[in-house]
Formats: sequence, structure tokens, C-alpha cells
Amino acid sequence: MHTSSIRRFLHAFFILKKVDFYSSNQGIINDFQKKPGLVHISKKRGIDVSEVYNIIRTHDINVLNTNIIKLMEIK
Repeated sequence: MHTSSIRRFLHAFFILKKVDFYSSNQGIINDFQKKPGLVHISKKRGIDVSEVYNIIRTHDINVLNTNIIKLMEIK
């Protein structure tokens, strides 16, 4: 398999992963974007603060990966 094919596959994987994760956690992510505050969102959604933190952290990592992929494709 060629390196470019593997790279395209990985890029597609991370982009799809980001979209899937966002759609699964859209409410919490949107709440954080409107009014950051883990405790506030935790109380509003009835989930643990650490779970809110993990969702936001994972979303940020997914966005970062997608941005890196876009930069790599420009080259």
C-alpha cells in the first residue's frame, strides 16, 4: 500500500471520528462554547464534572487533529 493511500485513510478516519464524536456530544460541546464552565454544564446535564471535562478535552483534541490534517494536505 502506498504511503499517500495510508495517509488519506488516516485523514478520513480522524475527520469521521471528529464528526461522530461531535454529533454524540453536541449538546455539551455547544453549552461549553456558549458559556464555559464545567461545573455549570455538569449540573445542567446531570453528569459528573470529570465526564464533561473528558468530552470537552476529546473534542478539542479531535479539532486539533483535523486542523493538522488540513495543514498536511496543503503541502
